[in-house]
Amino acid sequence: MKRIFLVLSVLILLFSIYLLIMNFNNVISVNLIYSNLLDAQSQAGLTESGEFFTKSLNLSLYSFLILLGGIFVGAGTVYMFLAAQTDKVKAYQRELERTSISGSSNASKVEVLEAKIKTLEKAFNTVIDERTKLEIQIKNLNEEIDNLNNN
Repeated sequence: MKRIFLVLSVLILLFSIYLLIMNFNNVISVNLIYSNLLDAQSQAGLTESGEFFTKSLNLSLYSFLILLGGIFVGAGTVYMFLAAQTDKVKAYQRELERTSISGSSNASKVEVLEAKIKTLEKAFNTVIDERTKLEIQIKNLNEEIDNLNNN
């Protein structure tokens, strides 16, 4: 979709430049302001034409000014949306950092608990081994007592 809009914008720009070149010698009259709003007589190339003050401009210059204005308006609009999107991305990154920090602290707590469990398992196995040895010793002692009682 981006490529389609890029190609269209380049084609429109090239067509506009073509029109500027083809209409270089044509002149147009642009109405600027109502004549009753301005008391001054023709100043700075303004001519009174009926109820308007008009200015004669080269069609190429007029088209170029419109094109330039459109570029600036488009760039400003894109910048506005880009700045809003950048703010959203920064907020999302901050939220992601917060969750990763809490996730890492939870992960470290889990690691500590796993280490404690391993220590307790080792201690439990040691106790079981000791108990087994003691049971064997008790069994041997009981056998010796039975042998002594039988003699």
